[in-house]
Amino acid sequence: MTGASGNIGSAVVEWLSGRPEIRDVTGIARRVPADRRGIDWRAVDVGAPGAADALTEAFAGADAVVHLAWHIVAGHDRAAQARTNLTGSRAVLTALHRARVPHLVHLSSAAVYSRGDDDTRVAEDWPRRGVPGSTYSQDKVAVEDLLDRLERDRPRLRVARIRPLAVIQPGAARDLARLALGRSAPLAPLIGRLPVLPLPSATITQVVAAQDVADLVGRVLLARATGAFNVTDEPAMRAAVLARLMGGRHVPIPRSALRRLLDVAWRLRLQPLDPSWADLLIDSPLLDCTRARTELGWRPGHDGRLTLLATRRAVRTATPRSAGYQKVP
Repeated sequence: MTGASGNIGSAVVEWLSGRPEIRDVTGIARRVPADRRGIDWRAVDVGAPGAADALTEAFAGADAVVHLAWHIVAGHDRAAQARTNLTGSRAVLTALHRARVPHLVHLSSAAVYSRGDDDTRVAEDWPRRGVPGSTYSQDKVAVEDLLDRLERDRPRLRVARIRPLAVIQPGAARDLARLALGRSAPLAPLIGRLPVLPLPSATITQVVAAQDVADLVGRVLLARATGAFNVTDEPAMRAAVLARLMGGRHVPIPRSALRRLLDVAWRLRLQPLDPSWADLLIDSPLLDCTRARTELGWRPGHDGRLTLLATRRAVRTATPRSAGYQKVP
C-alpha cells in the first residue's frame, strides 16, 4: 500500500489489522512512522528516480496493490505535486506490471467528475473530465486516463477506482489544518473556530470519514472487485450548515469574490489554497453510492456533520485524536 501512513492509509491499515483473510501488509511511505502497527514498512518516495525498481521489489508476490500516495495541495510548488501524482503514479503502474500483481485499487476522487447540476447525485458513469484549472482534479483525471490505457493493455488485470469527496477524521486534524492553512497551521488551535465562512449560498457538499473509505477499500480487496465506486457519508451540507459546524456564521458572497479572496491570500502566501479550490468545492457533484451498497454491502458508518464537528474540535484542542468521533447507531 503506497501512502500507507497518511490520512486514509492509516485507516486502511487499521481496517486490515487482524483480518484472517489478510496474511501480511507492506506499507510504503516516504517516511516510516514510529508506530509500525505490526506491518512491514518500506521507505520509498514514489516520485523519486529509481522508485519503480524499489516498488517492484516491494510488490513482489503481492495479491493486490492499494495506491494512496498523493500530493493534495500544490501550494506554490506545482512541480513537487506533479512529481508525486503523475511521475509517482507512473512508477507504481510500472512496478505493478513488472511484479505481475493481479489487482490494483486506486484511490481516485470525485474531483474527476465534470460539474454537477445543483444537488443532483451522480453515479460512476458521470462524465469524467474534472474541474478546469484545478491541478488536484486534473492530476486525478490524468491518472484515471492512465488506468484506462492499462486496462486496455492488460485485460486480465483487475482495476478498481475509489472516488470519495473530502476525506476527514479527527485523528488527522493536524494534517488537515496544515493542508488548509499551510504555515499558519500552528495558529489553528488558538482560533478554535471559523468566525465567518464566506461562500456562495448555493454551495452544497459532502464529506466522508476516512474509516468509511477504508471500509470500502477493504471490501473491494476481499471481493477482488473492479470498476469505479463512489463513497461518501450523509447528509449533504449547505453553506449555512457548514458555517455552523465550523463554529461561525455563513456570509453569502459570489463565486468571483471567493476566488479573489483565495487568490490574494495565496499570493501573499498566507495559505496554500489557490483559487481553483473554490471551483472544486462549488462544482464537484454530490455522489450516489448505490453501487458500493448493492454490490459490496457497504454503507456510511458515520454522520458527516458529526465527523466535521469532531475534526474541528480536534484541531482546536491540538490533539491527534478526539473522543468526539461518533458513529451512526
